[in-house]
Amino acid sequence: MFCEQSFFLFFLIGMPSASLLVNLLSALFIPYVFGETEIRFAGQTTFVVNETSTTVIRLVIERIGEPANVTAIVSLYGDDTGDFFDTYAAAFIPVGETNRTVYIAVCDDDLPEPDETFTFHLTFQKPSANVKLGWPRTVTVTILSNDNAFGIISFNMPFSITVREPRGRNESVPLTLIREKGTYGMVTVTFEVSGGPNPPEEDLSPVKGNITFPPGRATVVYNLTVLDDEVPENDEIFLIQLKSVEGGAEINISRSSVEIIIKKNDSPVRFIQSVYLVPEEDHILIIPVVRGKDDSGNLIGSDEYEVSISYVVITGNSTAHAQQDLDFIDLQPTTTIVFPPFIHESHLKFHIVDDTIPEIAESFHVVLLKDTLQGDAVLLGPSTVQVTIKPNDKPYGVLSFNSILFERTVVIDEDTTSRYG
Repeated sequence: MFCEQSFFLFFLIGMPSASLLVNLLSALFIPYVFGETEIRFAGQTTFVVNETSTTVIRLVIERIGEPANVTAIVSLYGDDTGDFFDTYAAAFIPVGETNRTVYIAVCDDDLPEPDETFTFHLTFQKPSANVKLGWPRTVTVTILSNDNAFGIISFNMPFSITVREPRGRNESVPLTLIREKGTYGMVTVTFEVSGGPNPPEEDLSPVKGNITFPPGRATVVYNLTVLDDEVPENDEIFLIQLKSVEGGAEINISRSSVEIIIKKNDSPVRFIQSVYLVPEEDHILIIPVVRGKDDSGNLIGSDEYEVSISYVVITGNSTAHAQQDLDFIDLQPTTTIVFPPFIHESHLKFHIVDDTIPEIAESFHVVLLKDTLQGDAVLLGPSTVQVTIKPNDKPYGVLSFNSILFERTVVIDEDTTSRYG
């Protein structure tokens, strides 16, 4: 109201001189300036620092206005978490000076911690009517995550584990990972499978992926699946490696991989050849059956366990089919072939019967039955044998003359006989 009346008065009596205006304004504002002192922070008021033993925060406190002896207090707002050596500092600014500097030292502990932000307030030791707080009056200090706050990721299991390939199903292999030091935040680590000699995806699933640690979790068990591929294989060695990590954590290089050995498996069972052509003689036909050998005769697949398989003899009813117990005899006491441990070959024996009956080529078949296979083995080809008995006992007959000439001498008169049968 006073300012409005004074402005109106100026215009009623005319514009005053410049010196008069200055004097008038000084008279109006002197009560609000003289006699008051203000303290505040000067310079930097936001700090982002690392937790080290040499980290010190420098805070400048300044006084403006009427000179006065002032004691300012800098104190931490909230609970003392042990992140600073001192959470309280006093600064005395005498009349003859305008500022003071205080120092706050960061405490380097061994505790894993995420980013932490602290606030320091400026206050008075003794409140006074003539001294007030200015702006800024607070300082924020952020100590960055430290001491592996988000953890160090590694495998927590033996380096090498041996597994067997399951038969007729898939099986899981648990991989145990730990998160040492801190467990703040969500952390994701990637892995990849290599090795062989066969491609990893034929034996394991998945061969790459992510493993996630939720906040606060220190241990995670991840299941890797061993696949039943029904392929004869010797020992295979695969390496599972931790490749990268997200979320602020680190990988412990010394324990960043594990080895999975899949033992040799799926021993192949088969005949050596698929066709036999034999004469009808009084002899024994031997048909080899092998397990644990490839086409070149090299050992492959497991052989330390017993394996068995049954067979069946198939004949027909036509003259082109050999008849069991007439043309041949199965000499096995049972129709089951058994391979003891570390035995790689067995034999089927058939007696070929030598009769006097004229016969064209006759055949029969011996078939290995997949559904009867027992043990760590797979049935491969040839799984069927055809045995053919050659034509025998003059099946197409004997041509000869059948004449009286074989009994007596015949005299033919050339003049009277023109044709003789």
